[in-house]
Amino acid sequence: MYLQAYATRVLSFACVKTQAAQGLNRHRLIVLVPAMIVAGMFAAAPIGGQTVAQTSSVERLTSIDPAYINQEGSLPYSEVNLGSSSLSPVVNQFDSSSALPEAPSAGIQGQSLRASTPPITRTTHSGTEQLAPIYWKEIPAGWAAQPLTAHDKIVLGARSLYSPFSFLGYIVSASYSHVENGQPNYGTNATAYGKRLGAVTLRDVSEGIFADIVFAPMLHEDPRYYVEGSQHGFFRRVAYAITRPLVTRTDSGRVTLNGAGLLGSASASALSYTYYPAINQNFHDTVATFGGSLAGSALGDVVKEFAGQFLEAIHLKKVQ
Repeated sequence: MYLQAYATRVLSFACVKTQAAQGLNRHRLIVLVPAMIVAGMFAAAPIGGQTVAQTSSVERLTSIDPAYINQEGSLPYSEVNLGSSSLSPVVNQFDSSSALPEAPSAGIQGQSLRASTPPITRTTHSGTEQLAPIYWKEIPAGWAAQPLTAHDKIVLGARSLYSPFSFLGYIVSASYSHVENGQPNYGTNATAYGKRLGAVTLRDVSEGIFADIVFAPMLHEDPRYYVEGSQHGFFRRVAYAITRPLVTRTDSGRVTLNGAGLLGSASASALSYTYYPAINQNFHDTVATFGGSLAGSALGDVVKEFAGQFLEAIHLKKVQ
């Protein structure tokens, strides 16, 4: 390319001298010189294209498999000829059908899915036990429970708020409070019973929201009740049931303090200060509401412990 450019400049200079000797005017010289320069550029184009092709071949050498290099640390001599087609064996080593590594996004997604439920909370179902549905609040004796994610606990807590058992609990609690004229102190007439039923429902619903939906996911606790079953004695089952408001399981199955239940009852009792009658808006009655909530939860757990067996005895439920 440089020889051709140099020849072009010499030829241009010779022509200029010839034209000057013949007495041509300056305007013809201005037109002729650029034309000859352009012609020289077109003449050099094939060589430039060949140089670019060679450069691209050199760049492809950067992706050669290290295993292809010989022990002396260099390529075989036959493969260094960039102008020939001998480079093709090197390039053909990169077959498009070869397996590629997994995309980083796929690995991240897999890690995020595994992190959503810690491995310690996942139990292996042996097949000898029946597997309880994931949104059952009570796990029958001898049944295997599925692990719960935070989302599962929220759904489970929301579903339990409007279950028939919950509505029955609202009515029983309001009726007992109405008969003894306990707090909230609305009186004993029909209007008072409606107010008391509304207050009890609001208190129990708020307690369920705090315990199952808010604190159970935060503290990694299992909000379900695990029935002991008839294989254990009566007094042991009663003692087990009445202590469940204080004792529960973690997501990994370890026994722990029922922090979600206690905090849920305390939060609901504190909130009742805002809608109970003025006569009950004091520290003493708020503490009494908290104690009543724990006692009500213990009584409810006793019912859960024996309800299935009782329904089987009167043939309203099939024997498990």
